[in-house]
Amino acid sequence: MTEGEDTPFTLNGKPAVAHPGETVLSVAKRHGIHIPTLCHHDAVAPYGACRLCVVEVSWGKRSKIVTSCIYMPYENDSVETDSARVRRVRAMVLELLWSRHPEVEALRDLAGEYGVEEPRFGADPSEAPNRCILCGMCVRVCAEVVGQHAIGYARRGSERRISTPYGDAAEECIGCAACVFICPTGALHYEDVGGLRLMKELQTEIPLASCRSCGEPFATEQQIARVQERLNLPKEVAETCPRCRGTQHRRAMEKVLVTKRS
Repeated sequence: MTEGEDTPFTLNGKPAVAHPGETVLSVAKRHGIHIPTLCHHDAVAPYGACRLCVVEVSWGKRSKIVTSCIYMPYENDSVETDSARVRRVRAMVLELLWSRHPEVEALRDLAGEYGVEEPRFGADPSEAPNRCILCGMCVRVCAEVVGQHAIGYARRGSERRISTPYGDAAEECIGCAACVFICPTGALHYEDVGGLRLMKELQTEIPLASCRSCGEPFATEQQIARVQERLNLPKEVAETCPRCRGTQHRRAMEKVLVTKRS
């Protein structure tokens, strides 16, 4: 194969083609084949943290298990997305995650799909219950999409966790809550109270700016500035809340329709 050309391979017994730089997960999506994943999102680079998206790749009499979100197929690979071996590996991954995070509904639901009725491994009694599976989605969206690097990893091994620098309030946080929205397990939360946005797990408070139309607080000043910069919006648009922008757009369209009718 020449670099830059499509790669032919077999996906679940049928011919498939991977475009340059395309992963097995991406090709499977194009073909309508579901592969479970908790750490993948099109907005951020693939990371392969949760290991739920494993598939089996064979060539000749040999085969191996790979993570489909980062594996780019080679010519003549034979990929199975739901083989018995794949299901066993996914069931084990789910069992391990569920045993450590029993309160996460998504893990329980997926475990049931793979025949895991109850994890065999007990949680460490010294650990406080938490919903963070260390998928890194929050860290990546903050760095790659928002461009702030307000959160990262702390400690090692079983004590590894998501944290702000030194565990203090994050000076780099702009309160956009992108980390909250992208989290697949609901481990992060925010709340707007008394003119402040409280990023709870990040121990960070950021003043909210008010909409120039209705006067209600709706976003932080840093967030508004970043959106205005990234989308090249007029200042009056960026400083107007989505509800008022929608109202203004509707009124403008109504005027256009009335003008055309007359």
